[in-house]
Amino acid sequence: MDIIQYIRNDHMKKRCYFISFMCSMSLYTWYNYSLYDPIVNNYFTPYYQNSLFFMIYLLWDIYYMTLSTNKRHLYRNDLVIHHIISFIIYLNCINKISLLMSNVLIMEMISLMNYCWKDKPIILNIYRIICILFIGMPLSCWLLLYYNPILIFQFFKITQTHPQYMYALTLGNTPLFFIFYDIYILWKIYKLKPKLFNSNNCILN
Repeated sequence: MDIIQYIRNDHMKKRCYFISFMCSMSLYTWYNYSLYDPIVNNYFTPYYQNSLFFMIYLLWDIYYMTLSTNKRHLYRNDLVIHHIISFIIYLNCINKISLLMSNVLIMEMISLMNYCWKDKPIILNIYRIICILFIGMPLSCWLLLYYNPILIFQFFKITQTHPQYMYALTLGNTPLFFIFYDIYILWKIYKLKPKLFNSNNCILN
């Protein structure tokens, strides 16, 4: 294995450690907390810690892709954009809807097997497609429909103040970014299709 591939694999493995923890905590909050119960937004709740951990992960990954000595081997335009937008969203919402934010981290399962199946690109990308179609897309669409007052809850215009309505509108539109990003990942997988069947070394990181 050459040094470049070693650097990429090592970083991928560390990413998967982060993602394993976040997805486990996400499942824990799905099982133990209801979105309809009062949310306690303080540091000692597991869902707040999970959201905070995600922000730390984003900063760690951005650093290694942009500022570290190995940045030229790890940098990805799409992933840097994804991380920056995700960080801004979480930074603005962590003290308001940390339970919801923790729950949606289950969508990170799309990258959970990147390291384990790095030498099995066909299986890996089938797994990624399944995660997008049956976890990421449905969850993003549910958030878009449930929290966007224009699409579903018209009475929000009456029952909430204008700032509250605008906040709900902003929150309700953020899943659009993740939907477009999932579509982009599906497009990248589709582009790799000929290579997947002709090479054992091709992988979408």
